[in-house]
Amino acid sequence: MDNAARGIVGYRRYWQTVIAAIALSCVLDSLLLAGFVIVGTISITVPIAYAAVSLSSCASFYLYAGRVTPERLRDSHLTLPMVIASSATELLFMGLAPETAFYFLMLLFVVFSFGSTSLSFRQSALTWITVSIAAAMLLYGSRRSSWIPQTSAADHVLVWLCFVATLGRCTLLGLFGQSLRMRLQERRRELSESVETRDKSLVLVNAELRHQSIHDALTGLPNRTLFTERLTIAVHQGQPFAIGVLDLDRFKVINDSLGHVAGDALLKLVAQRLLSTTRANDAVARAGGDEFLLLLQDVSAREDIEKLATRWMDAFSEPYRIQGTELHVSPSIGIARFPVDAADGQALLARADEAMYHAKKSGRNMFRFFDEDVTTFFSRERLVIEADLRYAVADSQLYLHYQPRVEIATDEVRSVEALLRWQHPTRGWVMPGEFIAVAEDTGLILPIGDWVIREACRQARLWQLQGLPFLRVAVNVSPTQFCQPNFVDGVRQALATNSLDAAYLEIELTEATLMTNADESVAMLEQLSRLGVVVAMDDFGTGYSSMSYLQRFPIDKLKIDISFIRNLSSNRDDVSIVGAIISLAHGLRLKVVAEGVETAEQLALLRGMGCDQYQGFFRSAAVAPADVESLLAPTGAQSMERDGQRAERTYSKLGRLHGR
Repeated sequence: MDNAARGIVGYRRYWQTVIAAIALSCVLDSLLLAGFVIVGTISITVPIAYAAVSLSSCASFYLYAGRVTPERLRDSHLTLPMVIASSATELLFMGLAPETAFYFLMLLFVVFSFGSTSLSFRQSALTWITVSIAAAMLLYGSRRSSWIPQTSAADHVLVWLCFVATLGRCTLLGLFGQSLRMRLQERRRELSESVETRDKSLVLVNAELRHQSIHDALTGLPNRTLFTERLTIAVHQGQPFAIGVLDLDRFKVINDSLGHVAGDALLKLVAQRLLSTTRANDAVARAGGDEFLLLLQDVSAREDIEKLATRWMDAFSEPYRIQGTELHVSPSIGIARFPVDAADGQALLARADEAMYHAKKSGRNMFRFFDEDVTTFFSRERLVIEADLRYAVADSQLYLHYQPRVEIATDEVRSVEALLRWQHPTRGWVMPGEFIAVAEDTGLILPIGDWVIREACRQARLWQLQGLPFLRVAVNVSPTQFCQPNFVDGVRQALATNSLDAAYLEIELTEATLMTNADESVAMLEQLSRLGVVVAMDDFGTGYSSMSYLQRFPIDKLKIDISFIRNLSSNRDDVSIVGAIISLAHGLRLKVVAEGVETAEQLALLRGMGCDQYQGFFRSAAVAPADVESLLAPTGAQSMERDGQRAERTYSKLGRLHGR
């Protein structure tokens, strides 16, 4: 039954109930009139006739309410006839039984008080006027009746006026009641609509909150929570499937170099590209940061999964363009299969995550399936390296070897780069690539970095005391170390402790390190430059430096990354890039250092392009401190010392500003 049908049934039952109540009151009135019969005031025929007339009228209206069309039950079509019939009945019996006229007058007042609550103002006024006229006629016809104590015309007029006024007040009372009822109904309707609107709003808000709680705000993709729910459902279904954990390689460099706005824009494009390469029944989610999750439904064969993973890798091979910069972003993907690798969702995610780190460890830009033997080996190996590295710092197992840096124009060695080595008691010499990442993750890079600066200053002062020609020592500084608020104080203290002039020390910072917080980097570099330390930007060309910041940085050198030097002899694009970097650096009055030079042909090309310095296996690998002297020019020590202290400082922007 719909709402309209319920309304019709409700109106019909309401009127039938009202009419039944009126009939009951008529029976009560007849019984009261019977009391007057007992005391001899009126005849027995009065209550009987009153009951017959009243109940007949009620029965007629009851039947009418049961058969009339529903529309007539909603207005005054039924109320007006009932008021007229009741009024006529009371007036009739006032005339027939004047001894009890007062009682019928009271009933007439009651009829108008209740009846006018359902009549319009016009209907109430007309009914009131009609009954007043009928009452006047009745009074005139009963002017000698005993129910009116005075018999003069004036008395009759006053009685009639009192009746009319009282009846009018009863009518007004009913109209006021009607107005109040309508206002209450309107207020109830407004409240009902307000509650309904609020409920709808709450439903929408709850739906929006639910959507936000299970979706990533940046990309619109499902988040880890929703992905976990879908993963749980997939596990319960029991059909073979696979999940992938995808992490962007070197995303931090982009985020730090171009800013978070560019990083967010890149993540949105990555999300779109992933969605465009996944099947309709697969799921893509963003776990947070630069990590994405993939659910591959209905796949069991390794070959099918490899095809999907290859499709993702191909999609990432296309460059992105952000803020006018063309970016190449590669993914590292770890894949785990259900139920082969794990039987529950969380374990499966952990397996895929381990496989992803294996892909990064293997060189990035690839996908790897979970392999328990390989992954367990890498995890255990990492824990062993971390434990041994802590002992290495405490037991003085770390050493510095030095690779010469050659002046291309004169073939002289005026500086060396300090390279960290670890002499493990059982493994022998361990290269930095095997433990630096662990040191950075565990925080050991801070004490190691501080030791490297102190040791480099100590060795530079020792060479100076031994009478060696001027020899500047370059030290690589990690991003974590450079961000420490006391970094410059540590450099100053290392120089003071070893009584070493700042000109003998060079600090190398990667492009990404400087761009992490460019404004703070400028302030730190200015402090180093005032101190007299030479500053070089390492790995130039691999990050995303802003030219405006490059001009602001108070640095002295640019080091061209080895990736541009490796194929210099065979790749014309690398020749163009290196030539452009050298031209840019010289335009900014910066010296240029090429690292990774291994052949005479590479050196010849660099010399032709005007490169200032080089280092690499072509001249020498890194050697122990005792072997450095054999790499230096045998003559011109005093001349080299005077020139070396001044030459590279003339390239410092801060030095130029201070008139150096």
